[in-house]
Amino acid sequence: MYITFTDSAKNRLAALRSNLEGRLHLYYDTEGCSCENSGIFTLRLVEEKTAEDDEIESNIGPVLIKRWTEMFLEEALTIDYNDTEKTMILKSDGQYYNRNLLLVTNTDEVISCPITS
Repeated sequence: MYITFTDSAKNRLAALRSNLEGRLHLYYDTEGCSCENSGIFTLRLVEEKTAEDDEIESNIGPVLIKRWTEMFLEEALTIDYNDTEKTMILKSDGQYYNRNLLLVTNTDEVISCPITS
C-alpha cells in the first residue's frame, strides 16, 4: 500500500500541523457507527506506534494504520487538497473514501485552521 500526498495536500497539512508533534495515522473512526464497516477515515496525530499498527509508505514518510482497517482501502491512495472547499480528500483511482479528511489530535480535537503562534 502507498499514499501519495499531492503538493497542495502537503502544504495544507504543514500549515495545519504547524509545530504539533506526533506521527500521522490514517485512522478509521467508528465512533457513533453501528458496525465497523460504516466508519470514516481521518488523519490523526498519535504519539507512537502500537502493536495493532502497520506502516504505509508515502512520499512524506511512513503513515500508521490499524491492520484491520487496511482491507477497506485500495493499494494506491492519494491525499489531495481542494482549495475551493478547503478540505483534504482521501481517494484512489476507483473511489473517494473521504472528501472531508480531517486532521485531529490524539484527544479528538479537530485542527481546522492553520495554527499561528
